[in-house]
Amino acid sequence: MEVSESEEATGGGVFGKEKITFLSTINITVNGVQYEVGADNASPSMALLDYLREKLHLTGCKSVCREGGCSACTVVATAPDPENPGATSTFSVLACRQLLYACDGWSIETVEGLGDWRHGYHPIQTALAGFYGTQCGFCSPGMVMNMYGQLQRNESLTSSEAEKSLDGNLCRCTGYRPILDAFKSLTVDGDERLKDRLHDIEEAHKPCCLKGKGGCKGKSQRGSKCKAQCDGVDEGSGGGGGSGVDKGSGGGGGSGEKSPSTPAQHRVRVKAGNTQWYQPITLQEVCDILNTLSEGDAYQLVVGNTAQGVYVTMQPYTAYINTTRVPELYTVQEAEQSITLGANVSLKRAIEMLRYTADTVVTGFHHLRDVADHWAVVANESVRNVGCIAGNLMTKHQHPEFYSDIFLTLAGCDARVNVMTAATATTTTVTLEEFLALDMSRSIITSLVIPTVSENTRLRCYKITPRAVNAHAYVNAVFRLEVDPNDTFTITSRPTILYGGINPQFVHASKTEDFLTGRSLSEPDLVVRACEVLKTEVFPDSQPEDASPQYRASLTQSLLFKAIISIQSDLGYTVSPSLVSAGSTIQRPLSSGQQTFNTDQTTWPLGQPIPKVEALTQVAGEADFMNDVASLPDELTGVFIQSSVGRANITSIDTSQAMGVEGVVAVLTAADIPGMNNVMAEGGVHVEEVFAASSVVYAGQALGLVVATSASAAYRGAAAVLVQYDSIQTPTLTIQQAITDGSYSLEIDPVVMGDVEDAFTNSEHVLSAEVDIGYQNHFCMELMGARVTPIDDGYDVIATTIWPAEAQRVVAQVLGIDANSVNVSVRRIGGSFGQKINRCHPVVAAAAVAAWHTHSPVRVVLNLNTYMTMLGGRDPYHSKYKVGFDSTGKVGFDSTGKVNGLEIDVYCDAGCIGNDSSVTLATSFLTNVYSVSHWLMRPWTVITNTPSNTYMRAPGIVQGIIVMETLMDHVANTLGVDPLSVREVNLATTGAPRPQLQPFGRNVFAEDILPLLKTSAAWDQRQQEVADFNDSNRWRKRGLALMPMCFNIGYGGFRFGVVVNLYTHDGTVAISHGGIEMGQGLNTKVSQVAAYILGVPLESVKVKATSTTTNANSSHQGASVCSDVVCKGVEMACEQLMERITEFKEKRRQDGKAETSWPELIRMCRDADIDVSQRLWTRLEHLNKNYDVYGGAVMEAEIDVLTGQTQIRRADIIEDCGQSLSPYVDIGQVEGALVQGLGLVLTEKVKFNSNTGQKLSNGTWEYKVMSALDIPVDLRVTLLPNSYNDSGVLRAKAVGEPPLVMAYCAAMAVRKAITAALTHTQQHTTWFQIDMPVTVESVQQLCKVESSQFTIK
Repeated sequence: MEVSESEEATGGGVFGKEKITFLSTINITVNGVQYEVGADNASPSMALLDYLREKLHLTGCKSVCREGGCSACTVVATAPDPENPGATSTFSVLACRQLLYACDGWSIETVEGLGDWRHGYHPIQTALAGFYGTQCGFCSPGMVMNMYGQLQRNESLTSSEAEKSLDGNLCRCTGYRPILDAFKSLTVDGDERLKDRLHDIEEAHKPCCLKGKGGCKGKSQRGSKCKAQCDGVDEGSGGGGGSGVDKGSGGGGGSGEKSPSTPAQHRVRVKAGNTQWYQPITLQEVCDILNTLSEGDAYQLVVGNTAQGVYVTMQPYTAYINTTRVPELYTVQEAEQSITLGANVSLKRAIEMLRYTADTVVTGFHHLRDVADHWAVVANESVRNVGCIAGNLMTKHQHPEFYSDIFLTLAGCDARVNVMTAATATTTTVTLEEFLALDMSRSIITSLVIPTVSENTRLRCYKITPRAVNAHAYVNAVFRLEVDPNDTFTITSRPTILYGGINPQFVHASKTEDFLTGRSLSEPDLVVRACEVLKTEVFPDSQPEDASPQYRASLTQSLLFKAIISIQSDLGYTVSPSLVSAGSTIQRPLSSGQQTFNTDQTTWPLGQPIPKVEALTQVAGEADFMNDVASLPDELTGVFIQSSVGRANITSIDTSQAMGVEGVVAVLTAADIPGMNNVMAEGGVHVEEVFAASSVVYAGQALGLVVATSASAAYRGAAAVLVQYDSIQTPTLTIQQAITDGSYSLEIDPVVMGDVEDAFTNSEHVLSAEVDIGYQNHFCMELMGARVTPIDDGYDVIATTIWPAEAQRVVAQVLGIDANSVNVSVRRIGGSFGQKINRCHPVVAAAAVAAWHTHSPVRVVLNLNTYMTMLGGRDPYHSKYKVGFDSTGKVGFDSTGKVNGLEIDVYCDAGCIGNDSSVTLATSFLTNVYSVSHWLMRPWTVITNTPSNTYMRAPGIVQGIIVMETLMDHVANTLGVDPLSVREVNLATTGAPRPQLQPFGRNVFAEDILPLLKTSAAWDQRQQEVADFNDSNRWRKRGLALMPMCFNIGYGGFRFGVVVNLYTHDGTVAISHGGIEMGQGLNTKVSQVAAYILGVPLESVKVKATSTTTNANSSHQGASVCSDVVCKGVEMACEQLMERITEFKEKRRQDGKAETSWPELIRMCRDADIDVSQRLWTRLEHLNKNYDVYGGAVMEAEIDVLTGQTQIRRADIIEDCGQSLSPYVDIGQVEGALVQGLGLVLTEKVKFNSNTGQKLSNGTWEYKVMSALDIPVDLRVTLLPNSYNDSGVLRAKAVGEPPLVMAYCAAMAVRKAITAALTHTQQHTTWFQIDMPVTVESVQQLCKVESSQFTIK
């Protein structure tokens, strides 16, 4: 570690003229190994994530959002405790936001350091694997490290705390329930059922000893021999798990020298190029550094760096000043009249202090509990651990539009901000609002002071968000009222009413504050009159990414009403029981789940409920994904140049400035493509360009690729490219606009069955309506990427594709070479949901063109913004239906609501090119479980100026069934009858025809699922309970809905190659197939099938990577049937092997030879020239006819009428899986699909800039997938018992996609709750259109909340 003296500078103080010692490097310990970092191996702007992945090759820490919004990069840090010199604290932190140099003296633990297959796994890892808490496994390391951080910080962790701590970890596969169960099993108060299961898991993974945090260090839990005796293990090898880093070389990250951590208090100054990193140890030194900076120098004060996740700063800073070693900034002090919090105090620590003070101090601080609760939903756990108060306030200062909860709540507390000016080293004390106007250049916040309040003062804080956690507010609000309960509840002083989310300038509702002063809370119309005043001063601005001004204005009124009801109740005012619940927001209780299935032990391992075969490697970070593969020598990086407009001609692309950026090697455009400029080979009939050649058809379209020696250089180069356009037109962004423009066409001829006009003529009722279903992003945790490497006879390709054969064809096509020159291999995929069928191929093609030009390996991995703006997702739908039905019995039974005929126009927005329109699937599956005699359906494909959309789990199918279920509810609403009765009347019977599918077989929903569902979900009882609740609560409503599902499975053109090898060394089995493991459990089912047929232990079977050499020409791994087809191929290949082996074995028996072991038998077969390998190509003749998958759902929703906040209280799901090949896999698919579908119908709304066409929902802060705290509170899944599938593989049914459809049941339940709310204003008889997603905003607006209703009686 180098020690230097400072040079003389022009300023004063220790970083100025005085000579002092400082360090020019930092030390960081990772998994027990210490590394020295300096300017020669890391820049001051480097994130910890990049250091771990690029320098130390610890790839279990994943790179996804880089915004602090997904937590896939979570690690655990042990750092000096600034409040307690010499002590340390341990916490989880997001490596994507944490700057490397700020980790000086820290000890970092990554998932690799917890456990691995060589040294044994950590209990958290085995718990997550054993509870089937992984699917694709990409998010699993982050989940593990989050939980590890919680347990390190709090040994008495409760289930509630564990559940809430997952507020920032996103998972797109599992539906979260098994993850929550796994972690709650480790808590002090975990449910006994979970703890019993944990005990079984721990017994299955019991190590030879428990020494060390990694569990076993003497014996691998896979049974391999000890590499070192427990007492002799080198603790520096990776903290029990082993980082795999050579201590001598430091893995490229530093010296790798083992030594004690660097002392906490020392100065650091690192100069790297034009950038300097400072680490002062006193506040005066901070001022001195600021004083030495030149006028134009850009600098950043560093603590947690979390704000960069919201407002990414691309400009390079001249100086970074790390203030985490300045003790004056960590003051936590309680006085008689106030509490002081230092500027650098983390939000987590502040919350602890606020709660402690509120709970322990007798008077004056009771309001801090409300503040603490509010701060607990700011960002997420790992952000709050390091994000500081001052950082949040400075973000608000620099970005007035920022909805800062910290600013608003502190202002509501009448807090004061202490600001030190560097030039004079003097401190100024200002209010929060004065702070916003303060010139903060060369100044620093030092502390905040929160005063006490009177005993009769009450403070209420609210934050209304698009999902439960980790989301910016639509509107946030703080109300502080001093009320005298002994004087008719009079407001005795001027209240404080603050709102965020209105416009950048608005803070105080001053007129409303004046109005309320001196008023009595007992006045029945007080809020009504106050809201009239509020309307005169609250004028929300209109920004395309924000909620509507109408909603936000309405929220300000609703929240005022809510606050006053709450304060009245708190102070003892007698509030009407029906109004009490209006005073609070919906609180989420601890979640739970039940899983019910049958299994036949005589067939095990087939049908055995087991964790995924890859689960342990996933939870340990050992499962390598595409971008985890180590870089090759001279490997280059590519970054796309994207269009900034959505509809224009390209006049020029000037690359000269980009080529001048240091590190840029090439800038490639359409003119540089040696072959065809088309990423569609067999995957589509319309050309989709690699790079736009002459015009752009959507904002975000790829115009070219910058190739550089590093990602940072490539991004700087892409930013320097100048693109000129002409003929710029307003883009077409919606289906309605496209219809107006005439940009649509029939995908196929109209679908006709019967005579729909005659049906309408003979129906008692005919009605028409429309329904819209929005866009959904696949949001795979593993983003798109590829690496193309030139080799002696062509190119090797690794890519995030589930169609390697098409990737091979695309590369051959764009390079103009033969297919046998292209070798594509895929080990695993971090989620696909249909997108990686062909949307990866633009990335593969661009990387191939770059490799061709540079003759070097080129890696192209999209960042989240590019991923979301360049690639399409689930196609939006607009449907118009006309339905004829009866209201009286006509056929000998009560046929009220019998549908006679349907005419439906279905419009599918395919994006800019119609290769992947799913509209014919929509019309095919629209029948669902129902029989209608007369049909006319017109499937239209619409072209818009948006990215080319593509297939997504249940493509078109979910939209079609939503239309059918919507019109069933519409019929029931018109007739005033129970929607379930209408559904039952229209259920299909055996043999009933369908317009585009084979006739119905036995209606499993009607005969098996519906009766079971009514009983298991307590349908009748809960209907009454919901009705009682609604009668008792004016501003909270619940809805209960039941939905059927029928999903037809057909094998189509899916074909796969399968290779099964038996090894003569030990009889073990290796399988390679043309499918891709992406989280759906394919390899687990394949292993179970092979073990069952071959009669070998499951542990002896392994599934290898897919490649275009071993599995040439295989189909894509889309649609649920692919698992069926691959498993069928494996079954047949194993049967053919066993036929040969059995024949040989029988011959030996006839010859009087003794029985022998399996490995010996395989060797004998080889010696007898019997082939113990089998290749099989699945053919259509191998597969049976199409079949139907049935399901049913009951869901209960609760809404807060005032805000629109929605919670799914319970979901009961029954899925017909036939005889499940792997129950845990199938349960996981049901839950994961369901929760992904809930995102479609509730939260995942996409917005565009109507002028440019740019997609605004382009990251974790603007696009909201479901979180762990949004799933149904009580989630119960049953695999239909005693089911059997003659047409399936080994009597099973496909399960990957059908359950997603049933998520619409949540929207049906929400509709019922909204209808209950409208009952109070006599609007319940009118049908209202609900479009998907039915967001928090939509719910409140549909409830038609008016402030005139806010009377207090």
